[in-house]
Amino acid sequence: MVLRFLKYFLPFQHFSDHQLIELANLIQIKQIPANTTFIQLHSDTPAQYFLINGTVEVGDNTSTQWHIHARSENSRNPLSRYRPSRYTVKSITEIKVLIVDLETVLQFSNKAAQVDTSAEVRQHYLYKQLLKDLSNNRLQLPSVPDVAIKIRRSLHDEKSNFKHIANIIASDPAITTKIIKTANSALYRSIHKIDDCQMAVTRLGTKVTSQLVTSFSMKELFTTKNKSLKKKMMAIWKHSREIAALSFILAKITPGFNPEHALLAGLLHDIGAIPIITYADKHPEMMGNETQFSSMIEQLKGEVGAAILTRWNFSEDLVTTAREAENWLRQPGEKPDYCDIIIVAQLHALVGQTSTEQHPRLDEVPAFSKLALGQLTPELSIKVLEQAREQVEETINLLA
Repeated sequence: MVLRFLKYFLPFQHFSDHQLIELANLIQIKQIPANTTFIQLHSDTPAQYFLINGTVEVGDNTSTQWHIHARSENSRNPLSRYRPSRYTVKSITEIKVLIVDLETVLQFSNKAAQVDTSAEVRQHYLYKQLLKDLSNNRLQLPSVPDVAIKIRRSLHDEKSNFKHIANIIASDPAITTKIIKTANSALYRSIHKIDDCQMAVTRLGTKVTSQLVTSFSMKELFTTKNKSLKKKMMAIWKHSREIAALSFILAKITPGFNPEHALLAGLLHDIGAIPIITYADKHPEMMGNETQFSSMIEQLKGEVGAAILTRWNFSEDLVTTAREAENWLRQPGEKPDYCDIIIVAQLHALVGQTSTEQHPRLDEVPAFSKLALGQLTPELSIKVLEQAREQVEETINLLA
């Protein structure tokens, strides 16, 4: 009933059912008495009015006046769509109107246009072929870096100790350096300086060390020999590092979360893009249309990422995060999970940035209200992360 009711009005006809349901929560229905002027000529109100019941009188600056009746063809458009308003609108009878913010309508319209583009991409033969290869296990997926595998195995070995784990890490000088730097960083409130790997592992603990080694080793996966694709791969790695760093801080202020696990979740949330970009290296026609190629990555990376992490036997919460990290309105339960942290981290990363894509505000997503026991406001959340900016930058640099 609600969907059919909203689709009566022309601006909403091209919205998907999901968007209409979302829109229904943002509209206001109001009764207005007869002989009430509710839109003034030249007014700059952000509200758009749609006539549901009754009759209104519309007048312009030339004193021309006409009537609009509910359910007539003219009532399918906003009563005054321009800002500032070009008309005065007055109720002749008692009326009922639907009121919605103009910016909301524009955001939904942009989303609908993106959906149309998405539908076109899904018809592309390479989109279908890539999905087919994924379902038939023919898509080349990345493997867990060797050092991460060895560390994970050592955690299940009763004979393993700090020295044994340190020796495994020592096989990779770059990661050894990062583990020592991390142990000495302000992130772990270091007082006494550490200068060897075994002492670093002892300070951090085996579980934290394992999570950090896995995170540090991920960089080697974001590589390609194709110069045309290298820029895109590096952009995804840079974004993943920022989300990982923000997630680390958000997990610190949210009870019940492991910051290192959130860090890893942030690094892995876009991992599904890697094999898609690798696939494009073998099918260069994918790169012919940059917009279409980017859309293909956005639409496929969730399922591909989930497939990678499932193959790696990573925890279910990491698999869920890869699959649903950009499902802004997801609400699987009352308690927050790691995917909620990644969603909020991504929206934080967008603060102050200009983008052609439309994203919800922080306070519009269910994930935000669940973090920090629901005590955060968008302003306080931004302030907290600004105060932790040094830690965020330090984390990003450690992942570089």
